[in-house]
Amino acid sequence: MAGRWRLQTAVLLALCVLCVALVRLQASNDAYAAPPAVNNNVKPNKEAQDLLQAKIKQAHDSQAQAQSHAQAHPDTKNKDINKPPVRFHDNDDSAVVPNKQQQQQQQQQPTSNNSNSNSSNNSSSNGYKLPKKNIPLADLESNIDLMHARFLDFLNDEEGATVDNSPFGVFGGSLLSLDAPLNVRSTWNRIHQYALKVHSLEYDRADIHQLARRVRANLIAYSLLYEKPSLIPLLALSASDHKTSAADATDALTRDLHAVVNGITNLVFSWIKPKFSSIRSLHDSFSAKKVASASSKSDDLETQVNKIYQPGIVITTGKWHFELAVHAIITLRRVLNCTLPIEIQYMGENDLTKDMRKAFNSMPNVKTVDVLETFNTPNIGGWAIKPFSILASSFRHVIFMDADALFFQDPEFMLRESVIYKQFGQIFYHDRSLFKNDPATWFHGINPVMSKYAKSLRYLNGLTHHEMESGVVVMDKGRTGILHALLMVCQMNLKPEQEENYKNMHGDKETFWMSFDMARVPYKFTPTFGGTVGYKNEKGNVCGGLFHTDEFQRPLWWNGGVLANKHHHKDSGFMRFEYAAFDTDADKIEWEWETETTPFCLGPRYPDREIVLLTQKEKDSGAAFVQLYKDLKENGWPAYFEKNYGVKF
Repeated sequence: MAGRWRLQTAVLLALCVLCVALVRLQASNDAYAAPPAVNNNVKPNKEAQDLLQAKIKQAHDSQAQAQSHAQAHPDTKNKDINKPPVRFHDNDDSAVVPNKQQQQQQQQQPTSNNSNSNSSNNSSSNGYKLPKKNIPLADLESNIDLMHARFLDFLNDEEGATVDNSPFGVFGGSLLSLDAPLNVRSTWNRIHQYALKVHSLEYDRADIHQLARRVRANLIAYSLLYEKPSLIPLLALSASDHKTSAADATDALTRDLHAVVNGITNLVFSWIKPKFSSIRSLHDSFSAKKVASASSKSDDLETQVNKIYQPGIVITTGKWHFELAVHAIITLRRVLNCTLPIEIQYMGENDLTKDMRKAFNSMPNVKTVDVLETFNTPNIGGWAIKPFSILASSFRHVIFMDADALFFQDPEFMLRESVIYKQFGQIFYHDRSLFKNDPATWFHGINPVMSKYAKSLRYLNGLTHHEMESGVVVMDKGRTGILHALLMVCQMNLKPEQEENYKNMHGDKETFWMSFDMARVPYKFTPTFGGTVGYKNEKGNVCGGLFHTDEFQRPLWWNGGVLANKHHHKDSGFMRFEYAAFDTDADKIEWEWETETTPFCLGPRYPDREIVLLTQKEKDSGAAFVQLYKDLKENGWPAYFEKNYGVKF
């Protein structure tokens, strides 16, 4: 008897390890690879179908026997034999019991005590209990945020991860509190029923909470279709009776997933049409596979790499910041020797004059792009254009920068050397620690099951009202999670969503990281908080533009151009490039407010290590930036372009 029990247990564990291996294999996509093409019409042969169903039934029976043995022998040495790494089948169609904090966030959550309900309607002829069908929407909504969080954390490979064994820590963290492995079957049952009920259901667009739920439902369905298709047969069979073949179950679920993606796209993201028929076609428009086909044998290695790598810089500007944008491009080319292609994104003919567009297009490897020709979004403008410009760009790897952002390093460094970018596919920069706030009550309301990482941010701990600086944002749109989070950022900057958001934040800035968190897409900020670059005042504080280091605490970029205060048109008052100050503590720092003649000044908590003397190279770059700006302004920009680019107006 003991030998038979051990054999059954070994078979069960082997099957579970195989399931985990399949998940891990699908999650190991190269950071810069295009999403795989999937043939959803391939069907397993009958022998494979029968074998798979037999193995699942055997695993179910073995698990039941193992659980019975564990109950009969509580002192057994192997106390975890009834906890396989992944559970696709069991007799519990309810959600896993939440911890106390999650119980407070979700007022009504089904527990495993309900597993005997509706047994007569949900049992197959062999006694196997099918998952509960036709769960009311109100019941599903009672804990759908938690179900989404757990399933997406599972897809993000957090099953079995701990704070100690993960080099970047655990992002979501919803699985850490579980006493048993995630019940994939019951979690999926609720998630999928919810998606089928809401994918075409109208909702109050000012309700950001409802938007987030639909974005997550869409991301899950899309990810299964195009990134983790090997999970579809397992999920399909877990919800099917023994009479349904693997092929039929897989086909039915695949159709459902396509219906969810198409429905939510039409409901929430209809503005991507008519240029893009679907999110998939948008995704394919900048995929590495498509661009690689454009490479020719005559291309040198660097050219071929760049065609696949597909990086570029995006700058948004209108008439007001035209000269600042021109100056930024000149500094990139002439001082930093940056060769990345640049797109100037604008909103319609009234945003940039015809001559301004002609000037930009006369610069080597620079072109203008009208966002309105890409997306059906006629009512956006101002800050809201930023996420749309990133999405509309032809680049997969995008470095977005404000028109007045300037760099100490070639910005391509962020794509090629950033550890954060290689791991997460994005880079966010912190704003200054300013205006301590309440514990973000509004954000808790729209994101009740926020990530473990979000809980560590200053904003959620009342240390600042401004978490993110969106003057520079770096993204790899080829990653499925990044693309879907970016779509949500765009939606957050459309009306009426924008009106609701801007009542609780300053402009577009916070919509980036908040959208990532609500979509449950891993993201990361660089370690330091916004500082200043310039000169020391009589108090020893550093005064100048809003400054940021790279993740290695080296000077990288700042906002505001080279003017001492761009808002007061003091062209004779230029920045002095002597010192930089940054903040690593977010507390016990001193900010001096700007005046008409002086910029912001920062007194960090630890000046000995948080105030640095700029290198001679950095000082020389600053001086060159100032001179280039003076040259541009000396006789006016039309004369500058005629002299340097041979273009007349």
